[in-house]
Amino acid sequence: MLFKRKKKRSLTELLLDREVEYQMRSEAALEIATRKDARFLEPLVHALINDPEPSVRMNSAYALGELGMRAAKQPLHKALTSDGSEWVRGFCATALAGLDIDHVDVEKTLIELLETEIDSGAKRHFAHSLGIIGAKLDSKKSGEVLVSALMAELDPGVRADAAEAIGEISYIDGLEVVSNAAKNDIDGEVRRQAMNAQRKLELI
Repeated sequence: MLFKRKKKRSLTELLLDREVEYQMRSEAALEIATRKDARFLEPLVHALINDPEPSVRMNSAYALGELGMRAAKQPLHKALTSDGSEWVRGFCATALAGLDIDHVDVEKTLIELLETEIDSGAKRHFAHSLGIIGAKLDSKKSGEVLVSALMAELDPGVRADAAEAIGEISYIDGLEVVSNAAKNDIDGEVRRQAMNAQRKLELI
């Protein structure tokens, strides 16, 4: 008796098939991230927008960032503002920051989200992404909101990322605030990141 060998399913098929366990869909998105193949753009966007599992959407956002195509901006930006998962929103921010696009509208969105978001994990992504985008745009707007975050955020992780981002932007008007945080913040990681930022700003 002859047995037919079961055909190996493509990554796109695994990503988009809702009958497949979500862990496998999520792993397919991560594997796609290593391929950097433009053919995966459409299925990744579809998964980002439509998959019911946050981990699949999150990894699809990550993969779109790794793919690096400008066409990913619109769906990533939409998910950044509308997805119900804080982790998906955070990964969308990171993906957008790495794209070679006009970041002006993305910066505006991230500033608004950093001021209104409740989840600290997402806010860390937003602060980190503002550091990258603010440096690209040479933006005082990002610097101002990051200084406010360093001064007022309760979560030490957000403060630490804000301090690091201020240094990345080279926001010289933030020198006094990072110097104060380097000496007085109650969290060691915040003090360390603030000290690094202070050193960068003092070299300007």
